[in-house]
Amino acid sequence: MKEALERPYVAHVMEGRARLRHPVLADAARRAAARDLALGQPGVLEVRPGAASLLLLLRPEADFPAVCAALEAALPDLRRPVAEVVAAERAAKRALRRSRARAEVRQGSPAPLCSRDKNGRVVICGVPQRKVEVRALLGTAAVCLTAGLAGAGRLHVLAGAAWAALAVRHVWVRRKAL
Repeated sequence: MKEALERPYVAHVMEGRARLRHPVLADAARRAAARDLALGQPGVLEVRPGAASLLLLLRPEADFPAVCAALEAALPDLRRPVAEVVAAERAAKRALRRSRARAEVRQGSPAPLCSRDKNGRVVICGVPQRKVEVRALLGTAAVCLTAGLAGAGRLHVLAGAAWAALAVRHVWVRRKAL
């Protein structure tokens, strides 16, 4: 029983139960195949599937290491450490995102002026709307200060009015005040 616990996919084993958890079992087809195979093993009463796991209900005389060996024979990826499988999945997702980004660049389509990010928030040229507002506030404040120090009265007043309008909008929209 001790050698069964050292396998990367065995979460816990106790009297009459065993939880098998591995990213390979996240795939519904593989999980169903593992479930069917485990049900065919002697001593396995029931198999309850989870999101990326299987709960085996066992008879007291069940040979759990034999069940593990049969599962490993059918699904050799179960032998791989969990961290290695997760890292490989992340790398595959990252490569897919990069290939999609490269395909978009190759098509020659420029980035849209105004769009939405993956969370549904507005982005302007790839910059979130809130950052654009803060940068506009800082820019108008800098122009106002520079114009005031340089002696350009009309530009100073115009930039100050623009800054005041942006500040009022910021307080109204972001702080829900006024």
